[in-house]
Amino acid sequence: MVHSSTKKAVDSIRDRIFVLLEKKKASFEDALKALSQCEAHIQNRMMVENIATECGLKLSRFLASDELELYYDLKRGRHDMGYISKGWEDPGFRIGDLIDMEKWKEESFKANAYQILRFCATNGIVITVEETKDKITLQMEGVIYSEGFNKDTFLKTLETLNECVQKAQDLIG
Repeated sequence: MVHSSTKKAVDSIRDRIFVLLEKKKASFEDALKALSQCEAHIQNRMMVENIATECGLKLSRFLASDELELYYDLKRGRHDMGYISKGWEDPGFRIGDLIDMEKWKEESFKANAYQILRFCATNGIVITVEETKDKITLQMEGVIYSEGFNKDTFLKTLETLNECVQKAQDLIG
């Protein structure tokens, strides 16, 4: 039996959704797409939160936007472990981390870039390099397709990502 306060909450949410859809004069296709995205978002968010808890990780700084279905920073204790994100149209989740380095480390990075890129690529981690006048940022990411997202693949991807981050930091200095 459904508790009456739960039923009232569900009815209220449903009614507000119907009002919004009517106000926006959404087409049938647009309404279904929006509702489908909401359902997927709730399921994906619950899955990420449950798996993070199983893995002993803390999630913080939740974000959702026009581009991002979800984003969380990952922590184990007080240690930053990177982030997890998913775009609305992405077929899976990105497990990533950023390395910011001062411009004076540019020569060390250039000297070791091939070794870093090769090590990470061999382990399924993609690196994007962004340079500004003040710093160089390495964005490292591994992807897990939604169908394969579970505790084991998440932990393995996170472990591999952290190995790549450590290797890059060791080589750059």
